[in-house]
Amino acid sequence: VAIAEDGLIQGFLSSYDENKEVWNYEYITVSKVPYDSVPQKETLSMAVMYMEYTTQNAVIDFNRSSDKYRIEVTDYSQYNSPEDWTAGVTKLNTEIMAGNVPDILDINSLNYVQLASKGIIEDLYPYIDSDPELNRDDFFANVLGAMEVDGKLCATVPGFYINAVMGASSVVGDTPGWTYDEFDAALATMPEGCDPFDMYVTRDSILQSCLALDMDNFVDWGTGQCNFDSQEFIDLLEFSARFPAEFDWENYDYSNEESTTERIAQGKQMLVQSSVYSIDDLFYNQYIETFGGDVTFIGYPTASGTGNMLGIDGGGYAMSSKSQYKDQVWQFLRTFMTKEYQEESVWSLASRKDIFDEKAQEAMTIQYREDEDGNAILDEEGNKIPIARYGRWNEETGESEEVYAIEPEQIDQLRELIASTEKRANYDSDIFSIVSEQAAAFFEGQKSAQDVAKLIQSKANIFVNEQR
Repeated sequence: VAIAEDGLIQGFLSSYDENKEVWNYEYITVSKVPYDSVPQKETLSMAVMYMEYTTQNAVIDFNRSSDKYRIEVTDYSQYNSPEDWTAGVTKLNTEIMAGNVPDILDINSLNYVQLASKGIIEDLYPYIDSDPELNRDDFFANVLGAMEVDGKLCATVPGFYINAVMGASSVVGDTPGWTYDEFDAALATMPEGCDPFDMYVTRDSILQSCLALDMDNFVDWGTGQCNFDSQEFIDLLEFSARFPAEFDWENYDYSNEESTTERIAQGKQMLVQSSVYSIDDLFYNQYIETFGGDVTFIGYPTASGTGNMLGIDGGGYAMSSKSQYKDQVWQFLRTFMTKEYQEESVWSLASRKDIFDEKAQEAMTIQYREDEDGNAILDEEGNKIPIARYGRWNEETGESEEVYAIEPEQIDQLRELIASTEKRANYDSDIFSIVSEQAAAFFEGQKSAQDVAKLIQSKANIFVNEQR
């Protein structure tokens, strides 16, 4: 950047095109002019909790392309402090409840189910249906469905990932999802003393994960009804109580003999918590080979039997139903659902099926070394030289081996996993605090699960209805 004597600011703006693998440069000049000599823009307000660079780029592109509207972003993380890391969320929630609702909301830090139940969030399905370039069929239906409240789409979904639990198909079966009884039956087939999960998995972490998975079954923000005194929640408490209260991180034996892969191989551990963030994770997931056969993404046991859950990766933005600029807001939000955006900016699993298919095909195709002109480089025998995507250790041969492409069967399994995962993880910290605080009495043997469930029901019911 340089400033001329007359005050003209000059500089270059650079951006990298991932697809074409080239840098693009623009020459920029900024000059001071009278305020009334330039068109005035209407302001669209946007609230985020930590600004992602892909979102920042989308905002800049919108602001530069529109001559009538401008998005103004407030990052509420600026209000956080070492003493209170939730101050930003608290401030944003307070403003929303007072009626000061931004036109665009980052739902990743908010209880969007509560907001949608209050009628604060606009349904995006009608906008997709009327968009000439978008169609509901373009996307994984269950992924969009995971973001629904009462059949209404609450936010954009450019990318997603899956929090899963893996196990050997020979032990847990070949179909994702199981109940507590099925979990017990599988564990009974393992060697005596076998742990269900890693040693560091505690009762609180299991309780939080399973509660996040089934939160919609226990809290209905629309009616204010809670179901913590149900048998399903009592079963969850009793399941969580099987796990250790805490893990001694300082004195644990971190030798290779006690690694997760060794524990699985030796029959000391039945399951492993995992995640599928992108198709490439199928290359790097070390546990797939460790189980010594077919693997099933079985999930956590639940009363409903569905145990894997979705997470939204960036770009999860909602439109305020109170906004005066809904059509303009949609022109921005639609960006995250377009093929161009997901192709260039989504590194996780894409919600668009066509982008998923393209990345899956690329992962199944062996790549070969090329020179700078794009011509294949041949070895001494005149054969093309494949590019290894990943190297791994083969326990059977005792040697390392290179992996060049993903097998079609692995892609098929990933498609089945996606299709069977219909819930978004709902980590409601307020509800979990109530549950965790009261559950301690049961875990410590002071009260029965039934009595604790009644206390949680009472406190949660009061809290939920105060927030409605």
